[in-house]
Amino acid sequence: MKILGINQVTGLLSGMHDSSAALIIDGKIIATVEEERLNRQRHHKGTPHRAIAYCLKEAGISLKDLDAIAVSYNPYAFLTRGFFFLSLWDMIAYIANIFVFERAVRRLAKPSGAKILYVDHHLAHGASAYRCAPFRDANVITLDGAGETECGALFEGRDGSLRRIATIPFAFRTDARPWRSIGKTYTQVTTFLKLGSNAEGKTMGLASYGKPRFDFSRILNVKSWSDWFIDRRNVSRLYGAHERANETAPITDEHKDIAASLQAALEEAFVNLGRDAYQKTGLRNFALAGGVALNCNGNSRLLAEEFCDAIFIQPAANDGGASLGAALEAMHRLGDADFVEFPNAYWGPSDSDASIEALLKAAKVPYRRSDAVAKDTAAFIRDGKIVGWFQGRSEIGPRALGNRSILANPQIAGMNNRINEDVKHREVWRPFAPSLTVEAAAQYFEGAEKAKESPYMLHTFYVREKYRTSFPAITHIDGSARIQTVSKAQNPIFYELLSEVQKATGHPMVLNTSFNDKGEPIVCSAFDALRCFYSTGIDVLVLGNYILEKTHG
Repeated sequence: MKILGINQVTGLLSGMHDSSAALIIDGKIIATVEEERLNRQRHHKGTPHRAIAYCLKEAGISLKDLDAIAVSYNPYAFLTRGFFFLSLWDMIAYIANIFVFERAVRRLAKPSGAKILYVDHHLAHGASAYRCAPFRDANVITLDGAGETECGALFEGRDGSLRRIATIPFAFRTDARPWRSIGKTYTQVTTFLKLGSNAEGKTMGLASYGKPRFDFSRILNVKSWSDWFIDRRNVSRLYGAHERANETAPITDEHKDIAASLQAALEEAFVNLGRDAYQKTGLRNFALAGGVALNCNGNSRLLAEEFCDAIFIQPAANDGGASLGAALEAMHRLGDADFVEFPNAYWGPSDSDASIEALLKAAKVPYRRSDAVAKDTAAFIRDGKIVGWFQGRSEIGPRALGNRSILANPQIAGMNNRINEDVKHREVWRPFAPSLTVEAAAQYFEGAEKAKESPYMLHTFYVREKYRTSFPAITHIDGSARIQTVSKAQNPIFYELLSEVQKATGHPMVLNTSFNDKGEPIVCSAFDALRCFYSTGIDVLVLGNYILEKTHG
């Protein structure tokens, strides 16, 4: 059975973003990609036409071959739960947009007469984690800004079925606006601190510089799935005097402490919701999804608890992964399969060596082919070069996981500042992540032994004390690091590179950040990588087996 999943459709008043598409055929993932990677517009909203075209091309099929189309939003759910809290004009607008929305979906389904399935947004998130997880029974927790009428949901996953047992709604009583959203509260503080749009990761990074001295009990106070208080409006009501004036204003100790207080409240929410889930189900495995699941510190706080044995987080935990979740849930409903194999995060487009060489010839740039690309790249990293690394199919999700990465030597003091200033053109206090072989993780990082692996860069651990001065470029102000572990099975060429780096530097570790400039999506094609290489301070570009070096001076 051929199932196309999509997130976000033109005309849908859901507030969703990160439009994407995914294709599953006969219980196997064929492809998934966010629209932003292809049209180069960050957090794109609207029908993911290019992403759909890529998925179909990867399978060698067309729209007329589809059996089903699954959408990661159910507009009719809001009609029954939140609709009557809207104003009259908003009601009219919502109904009008349902017609636009349905017309767009039916247009996609028309060539084949494909069955259309609307999957509740949080169920799509939950399916994206549970149906890719390595275990069959789990507490499935989804937390984000907003779905149809809720910002969080708890599902009991057993034997291939997901049963919703609790939610955190935002639409109730007389107000349908998401004041009571965990994800929106984090966004509210990010806006309050003038850190930018879709910049919640900055807030998490800034929190490490502060102390949690502000009382957030009237903003975000989650004790269980049935005992919580959330009101993001109180950020300004309580602490308006500390609001940052603009994006160029200095970041004060108060700003750092507000970020730290928010992060502490969120981590308590993670732990309390996880404990309550365990008490309700008796299950000790957790599968997490939704944009809030990108909060590495919260994930690791939950993992450290005695009641938690293991956590699985699908790398595209944000809305970009909801298309995959919708397709997976449709796969289950239609009786195709309950779970899929999910060996790695590399489901996006690729460029062949032949197409790369054709691009380089057309661009008339100097390059050379390497028969030992991992060894040659390791030497560049050893010597302090900043390397743009482009290999295979692109990874899904917002983190660079070794196929579209900027790499450097984490042992060189100041390397993080150089990349922030010359390549990423962003704030110098922003931290960088290490990638290292999975076998070495526990040697360098406290807590990594319980996780066993962190392949999608969704856990934070502390650099062991004896190594903190050895890796200044990836050790955050509080001694933490957001790590990616790499196994030979998951990514053979990246693992080979790390092994060569160990030979060259003594440690199987590199600094790894996303291959993009400020304000851009992660590069997708070799052309994107070439353009980014020549417009930033990257020293060396590795495209498949081809190497380009800049000549300085």
